[in-house]
Amino acid sequence: MPRPLGGQVQTVLGTVAPDAIGVTLPHEHLLIDFKVMFAEPPAASDKGRAWEPVSLANLGWVRQNFNANLDNLRLVDEQVAQDEILLFKAAGGHTVVDPTPKTLGRDPKALARIARATGLNVVMGAGYYVDASHPADMDRRTVDELAREMIADVTSGVEDTRVRSGLIGEIGTTHPWTENERKVLRAAVIAQQETGAPLMIHPGRHPDMPMQLAEFVGKNGGDLRRTIMCHICRTIADVRAVIDLAQTGLWLEYDLFGLESSYYPYNPSFDMPNDGGRMAHVLALIAAGHQDQILMSHDIAYKTSLVRYGGYGYHHLLVNVVPRLRAKGVDDAGLRRLLVENPARAFAFA
Repeated sequence: MPRPLGGQVQTVLGTVAPDAIGVTLPHEHLLIDFKVMFAEPPAASDKGRAWEPVSLANLGWVRQNFNANLDNLRLVDEQVAQDEILLFKAAGGHTVVDPTPKTLGRDPKALARIARATGLNVVMGAGYYVDASHPADMDRRTVDELAREMIADVTSGVEDTRVRSGLIGEIGTTHPWTENERKVLRAAVIAQQETGAPLMIHPGRHPDMPMQLAEFVGKNGGDLRRTIMCHICRTIADVRAVIDLAQTGLWLEYDLFGLESSYYPYNPSFDMPNDGGRMAHVLALIAAGHQDQILMSHDIAYKTSLVRYGGYGYHHLLVNVVPRLRAKGVDDAGLRRLLVENPARAFAFA
């Protein structure tokens, strides 16, 4: 039986034909309250910085310790969000996917207002992030209850807002992942099966996690060709392992463009690649024949990533990365595939 949303992309203002979404950022946060990730620094001399507003005086320290400053973790000004995402539109952008989970400040009405004010398509997510952000009653909630909630977000709208999600995710996992995270992902797979929505997964920070999650989704009846694995560049350093992961049919999302510091506070033992390293992976995947599975974005969730605070902004891919990819041999057809055609297929409902 055909699904009602089959072949469409669902935005916060309604459905759009995939061939009309244009240049798309597949993973950004326009508004988010990310305080669950706040880690107050242990050193007495740093504690004051943890509670200061982001400013030019502390910008270098906050960039290096982005989860140790509470203000940096809160993108809650709707006007700032509009101003910043309009830079993406001015650079040629058309659509932005905001997969902010329910308990991190997802704001359906505000996303709809931003879409109307900017003329951009905005796709909203559904579901829950990592265990630490789960609601207090998660232990008692069943897989079926969670699945019904995600399905309702897609089919009838979030609670009383009537604003509908166009994506299941980003569903959060840690390493090792918890029973509640498994429960949420099982529910997300059910929601994917019933609605045909794309599924987006935030993997735990270990190179084995993306494959474990792919196997879990497959065993539970999910569609890996409609499943997006986030944060590849901070999870798997060896591109050969990424090429192996590509054999599953997953979408491979390189969504940290613009994060140029090798120090990664969430996993200090991992050397974060810069944009050159991310492009090297993208080029290797293209050479291996997986150009149709690549998505690229910035995953902006911190003030320090915004132009207003000295960051590269939501337009960084278009104004800085695309010219470098072109110089490295990706032609116009290849760039269109990465920026337009791949997102159109990834976010169209089955």
